[in-house]
Amino acid sequence: ILLLISNSKDVATSFYHFSNGMSPIPSYEIWDDFWNLLFCLLPWGCYFEYLSKWTRYAAGENVMTVTYEELKENLVLGVKNIAAFFGISLSEKELQTVLERSSFQSMKKISQKTYGAFGNVLFRKG
Repeated sequence: ILLLISNSKDVATSFYHFSNGMSPIPSYEIWDDFWNLLFCLLPWGCYFEYLSKWTRYAAGENVMTVTYEELKENLVLGVKNIAAFFGISLSEKELQTVLERSSFQSMKKISQKTYGAFGNVLFRKG
């Protein structure tokens, strides 16, 4: 299992801009109101509870925990570590392809084709 997590403030910031860009989702003009409500009133549950539940599994040998921030800091090392965890050997060409296709710029570029108009909301900034 690859468990990808992100800093809770980054998650909140992303969802704040996401919710303000989507008309069906309630928008929040004041950050403090949003932050106070965010993590336990979302339709899919509390982010902190989600992280807490995964904590008991994160140390297992079949679970690799990676943070978004680690990948953003050193994507090459992150991809190599993930491939090694799954027992996949990558040639240099395959590694470069993965790096190119998983870059924010690449995903944003094809987001209209992949997600339609929703792509503009999903890919705000890297």
